[in-house]
Amino acid sequence: MKRFMSPRMMLVISMTVFGTLGLFVRNISVSSGELALYRAILAALLIAVFLSVTKQKIPFGEIKREVPLLLLSGVAMGFNWILLFEAYKYTTVSAATLSYYFAPIIVTASCPVLFKEKMSAKQWICFFMSTLGIVLITGPGELAEKSNHLLGIVFGGFVKSNFILA
Repeated sequence: MKRFMSPRMMLVISMTVFGTLGLFVRNISVSSGELALYRAILAALLIAVFLSVTKQKIPFGEIKREVPLLLLSGVAMGFNWILLFEAYKYTTVSAATLSYYFAPIIVTASCPVLFKEKMSAKQWICFFMSTLGIVLITGPGELAEKSNHLLGIVFGGFVKSNFILA
C-alpha cells in the first residue's frame, strides 16, 4: 500500500480534529446520542471510501470469531462518545477533556481492589498527584458554585471509568 501522508502528519490532523471536537459539540443543538450516531455513520462511510480507494478488503472469514467482541467494543465506544458530548454540554471544554483523560487513572487505581494487583508507592504518588492536578485545574471553588460543572466532570470521567470497569 502506498503512503498518502506521513504518520506524523496523520497524527497532527487527527489530534487537530479531536482537539476541536468540544468547540463544535457545544454549538450543535442535537442530542449527544444523535451526534454519536452521526459520527459513527460518518466514520463508517469514510472508512469504506478509504478501503475502496486503497483497494483493501476486510477479511470477514478471518475475523468471524471476533465479531461479537468488535460489536461490543463499538457499543462501548458509542457510549463513551455520548458521555463525552454530555460532559462538553455541562462544563467547560477543558474540564470535560481533562476528566475524560482522567478515567484510565481511576481504572488503574481501582485495580488493586478489583483484581488484587499490587501498586508501588511511586504509582500511588502518581495517582494522588494526578488527582490533585485535576482538582486544581478544574477549580474546587467552581464545583461548589455550579452543579452543572460537577455533572459535566462526572460525565467526562467517572461514569466512563465505571463503564470501563464493568
